[in-house]
Amino acid sequence: MNKVRRIARRRGRRPFQRYGDHHKTLAVRGTSDSWADSNGDEPEHALADDSISASHLRHRSVRSEALEDYTVHSIHLSPESVISSKLALDSVHPVHLTFNPVQAISGLNVLEQFGNIPFSFSEKQDVIHVTVPIPSSYRDEYYVMIASCNHPAFHACIQTRRQQEAVIGITRTKGSLISEGWLSWIAIGSTAL
Repeated sequence: MNKVRRIARRRGRRPFQRYGDHHKTLAVRGTSDSWADSNGDEPEHALADDSISASHLRHRSVRSEALEDYTVHSIHLSPESVISSKLALDSVHPVHLTFNPVQAISGLNVLEQFGNIPFSFSEKQDVIHVTVPIPSSYRDEYYVMIASCNHPAFHACIQTRRQQEAVIGITRTKGSLISEGWLSWIAIGSTAL
């Protein structure tokens, strides 16, 4: 005899009540005091197995605090259910990607960086040197760097490259009255190990 029938027999009720053509299991509730006896055995009154289904839950009745840690797995997520607004800032890094965002020789981790730096000439200068700080250092000085200026009166040339900085020489056309401009640069190379 199962537990529901035993409990129902003590109370003088039938274990199943008929509703239309469907049988519904009688769900028996106990008080918080009756959940365990002094021996630690099963409670005298408990819910019948399979007595609560999804149709019995109110909308939004199960909240995050009711979920045990590590209970939601990838199998529980429907396809395309995680969208960009649900990702925390700085949570996706190149190591999480299945592709390298910058195409390079296979097996190399490459990093692309860029920036803009203002510069100015004094009246007597024809050449100046601008130091470009590299935000994330490269593995060695053999990275590729491209530099240009925002006006045709200036010409940029890379003088030296180091892992964390580069020096770019800017030449002003003789006789030009323009003294200020912007240096734009792009660098691509292997990341530091």
